[in-house]
Amino acid sequence: MTTKPQPDAKTALATRRENGGVATNTIADQIRAMEKEFQLAMPKGAEATQLIRDALTALRMTKNLAKCDASSVLGSLMTCAQLGLRPGVLGHAWPLPFYTKKHHQDENGRWIAGYKAQLVIGYQGYIELAHRSGKIASLIARTAYEGDEFDVDYGIADNLVHKPNLFGERGNPIAYYAIVKFQGGGYAFFVMSHQDMLKYRNDNATAKNRDGEVFGPWVDNFEGMAHKTCVRQLAKWMPKNTEMAVAIAADEGVRVDLRPTVDAAEVTERPEVIEGEVEERPTSGAPTGAGEWPVTAQPAGANGSASA
Repeated sequence: MTTKPQPDAKTALATRRENGGVATNTIADQIRAMEKEFQLAMPKGAEATQLIRDALTALRMTKNLAKCDASSVLGSLMTCAQLGLRPGVLGHAWPLPFYTKKHHQDENGRWIAGYKAQLVIGYQGYIELAHRSGKIASLIARTAYEGDEFDVDYGIADNLVHKPNLFGERGNPIAYYAIVKFQGGGYAFFVMSHQDMLKYRNDNATAKNRDGEVFGPWVDNFEGMAHKTCVRQLAKWMPKNTEMAVAIAADEGVRVDLRPTVDAAEVTERPEVIEGEVEERPTSGAPTGAGEWPVTAQPAGANGSASA
């Protein structure tokens, strides 16, 4: 039986702060208390103090993130630390809350609803990781529109032409693509039509409401998710990169082990379906470089009720 997670059972590292005579142990406290563990996990040259500042901003700006199971938030941040990605800024990655009816089980075996955090890696995060191989000269992702000149030749020429319409109506998006150029010459690209991308989203998005409608990043930032999808698919033709492989395995998952030395790919669980509905995003106060600020999700009437 799954029991309610003890917020700091794994984080004996968390400190308790006296506030007006009342002991508190918030997620923010636990994030600060994990600084040494984050630093152990981070690539050389990266600073845990920066990650903690980013994380505390994300915690403040992302609705319902502070309501999540603490270990799931810390797990998302630990994976960011291992990959050297910044949470909530530069389009690298976001710990995003989702509401699940099967958060944990009570003493009678009934499922209790609640929030958990999943890590969503942005396409800028994938681009950052790809460049670390030292074998990539450039990696870009773009959108082609109806008014643009756009042609793809998968024959011997293996060529892609995209000339944007700079002086007229560009119309609706028709395709998304990513191109990688390698050090020493050569390139590869991946293209997906808008219709194929819609089908990919419907088949692969885990965040859906009770009617099967997609919500979350695929609705809030379709173009960013489309670019990320192209980069992930193109990664199959890139030089092998351990960090990229770990990111793909941990993306949109929930980490269940906070140790800084374990492989994130091996300790990340991926929920099959996330139930909820789109909530309004923050409209102000996002830090510089935050990029597309994520929405959060919660089903109508969510109140932490139990379901058998």
